[in-house]
Amino acid sequence: MICEICGEEMYWDTHEEQTCVGYYSPPGHDHDDNCRKRKYVCKNGHIKIVSKRNRCPNPDCDWVGQETCFCHPGKKVDEWPE
Repeated sequence: MICEICGEEMYWDTHEEQTCVGYYSPPGHDHDDNCRKRKYVCKNGHIKIVSKRNRCPNPDCDWVGQETCFCHPGKKVDEWPE
């Protein structure tokens, strides 16, 4: 991922946070829509918070979590940036 401010490469600082809201899932499913956020930084200290959109791991289920959340700006991503 490239920093939108200075154009330098950003890296994950290995810090991850998660909200703690209770969710119900049917047996054999995981419909947990808590936000899992990672902080990415560039060598100039610019920070970007990224949240990944959750999906149910059950292959017969097409449930996906919300696209946005109150706890961070912007839309969630489908995969973590490398």
